[in-house]
Amino acid sequence: MNQAPYLLGKIADPLFAIAIGTLSYYSYERKVGRPEGHSLNELISKRFSKNI
Repeated sequence: MNQAPYLLGKIADPLFAIAIGTLSYYSYERKVGRPEGHSLNELISKRFSKNI
């Protein structure tokens, strides 16, 4: 079976997919709106501030 060609590269393709997915969710979140304290930025900052 032939291997599928890479769009950007072996390493860049997964990174590109993660970036697009994150930006898509961030765009969705801004459009729909989230309760106070539950936005993506706030949840990420809470997560990393506990571990430091």
